[in-house]
Amino acid sequence: MKTFMDDIKEGKNIATDAHTDAATAQSEVDALETVVGAAQGEIDALEGVVDARVKIAVVSLAGGAANAFAFAWQNPETVAILVQRVLVDRDTAGGTATAVIDIGTAADATTGSNNLIDGLDANATGLADNISDAGSSGKARQKLDAKDGGTDYITGQILVEAAASLAGKVYIEYVKVQ
Repeated sequence: MKTFMDDIKEGKNIATDAHTDAATAQSEVDALETVVGAAQGEIDALEGVVDARVKIAVVSLAGGAANAFAFAWQNPETVAILVQRVLVDRDTAGGTATAVIDIGTAADATTGSNNLIDGLDANATGLADNISDAGSSGKARQKLDAKDGGTDYITGQILVEAAASLAGKVYIEYVKVQ
């Protein structure tokens, strides 16, 4: 086994070798600091990125008398949400020719609104949404307060006539406000 004394006997310059090793080590430290600095830059850039996953709530659509609610959905999030789209999939027609549904944001489960869809035919089947089938007062998007806020519901109210046989699903597409 070679020892420190053997290196001296062979004429090695121990001080030079140590200096070279220290310089190499410092070079490696400098390289790591550069990598860490770049990573910190990437982390700083991500601070403005939000959790923008689209969520979809699925609610059953139920038939009822005129002025009854076909559905009511409360925002489950602890922050406000941006409602991007409401899709209504009517599997079974309501059964009365003049029945319509108004869908919109509301303060509670028993308040009607038409700011997403106004006057949707409840006696038809198939898909409808607040973008293509908004009606005269419906809009493509709405902001909903956080759960238990002032306006944290989306409701669908049957109007004009009964839609007793109405059945289907409502798909509420939204993102959380950051």
